[in-house]
Amino acid sequence: MNQQDLVWVKLPFSNLRQSKVRPALVVSNNSYNNSNPDIVVCAVTSKLKESEYSVQIGNKDLTSGNLPIKSRVRADKILQIEKELVIRPFAKIENKVFDKVVDKVGDLIKRR
Repeated sequence: MNQQDLVWVKLPFSNLRQSKVRPALVVSNNSYNNSNPDIVVCAVTSKLKESEYSVQIGNKDLTSGNLPIKSRVRADKILQIEKELVIRPFAKIENKVFDKVVDKVGDLIKRR
């Protein structure tokens, strides 16, 4: 898995007995990804309601792969997950759009 990959992730519910497959964007850098059992991702949702810490994405924003429906990357939903939970990568986000996501993460943690 590489930075900027959109991946299908098997995320457990809070009861840890069931899980649901969800899309996510890998935001951790490749050096981290290659040397750790975990990766850092931002959740991706198909709910298109604009929010301060999200970036809308569609197929035009990909360098490879296919996004089934327009979605939003949630920079305020950051997770560290075990690589074992990733089913597979399915697309890659272009640099300019990824930079927007990184900017939103920065805005989220910036001191005000």
